[in-house]
Amino acid sequence: MDLHAFFIFLMVVEEMSFTRAAERLYITQQSLSAHIKRLESHYNVKLFQRRPVLKLTPAGETMVFYARQILESEQAMISQFADLNQQAAGILHLGISPQRSSAFFPGIWSRYHAEYRNISVRLHNKLTDQLLEELQSSQIDMMVGVDIPELSNLTVVPLAQEQLRCMIHENILKDYFPTCWQDMLRRYSQEGVDLIELKELPLILLSATNRFRRPIDQLFRKHNAIPHISLETSSHGLLFQLGCQGSGIALVNPLSMYEQMRLQGPLPERCHIFLVRDLPESSVSLAYRKDIELPQYAIGMVDAIVEEFDYYTKFLERFTACPKDAAAKC
Repeated sequence: MDLHAFFIFLMVVEEMSFTRAAERLYITQQSLSAHIKRLESHYNVKLFQRRPVLKLTPAGETMVFYARQILESEQAMISQFADLNQQAAGILHLGISPQRSSAFFPGIWSRYHAEYRNISVRLHNKLTDQLLEELQSSQIDMMVGVDIPELSNLTVVPLAQEQLRCMIHENILKDYFPTCWQDMLRRYSQEGVDLIELKELPLILLSATNRFRRPIDQLFRKHNAIPHISLETSSHGLLFQLGCQGSGIALVNPLSMYEQMRLQGPLPERCHIFLVRDLPESSVSLAYRKDIELPQYAIGMVDAIVEEFDYYTKFLERFTACPKDAAAKC
């Protein structure tokens, strides 16, 4: 019997609702019902009384007791085998988006592989919603994602807060605001960029389908402002390069900014990066299942990920506006 069916059964028991359990597991209700039916068929019992309300049968009550013991014992056994010998081989499945994998995994790997050379890591490069489904169905051991929901069966470790940055070359401000461009730079360094103030300048933006673009469009609509969009692109690298050249005001997501600056080095002279005001933050987190005890080699991966993102957070702090009351110290 597939042990994951026991986990699904216990989730239904916790919610006492097929619909809510399916939502928490990020699977369809049809898939969930199929797992329950296979359990009932395998053990030749009825686990739930469906009407007038959903509740456990006597066999279902017994199943709760043994299902919990089975899952706890199986995970304890896995952890024990993994930790009996530090040289033991193993496979760890990590979910992370393609762009984050490119930006962060080299640093994570250099930290991790030196200590766990016999562990083979499998990367699942997908978006957050897809990775959540794989995590809940035990296809991956842990994941890095954006705005991961707080689910009762997940441990969620905050890694970083991300908010759009604005690349401004001094030459552009001089052309449009010849008398006050220096004051604007000082103000932006303290308070962040007021994007509405720059709506008539040539803007270089990510494509409208990108998740970082949507809050920009919402901000302009909120102020009934029509921006001067000089260029739209799906290429993060191109957007960053054009911003460095002063070809326009480039709005960059912090992840691509981090990746490009590690590849290309410091910003060109007279090019500045500021936080954009009045835009929401995204929370980047690491998540793994509470009901599955992590072996030592998986805990080592958690530590490596946290260390790498701590470096990323310190990097972002260099481009965060200072509070007004602390501006004199910046």
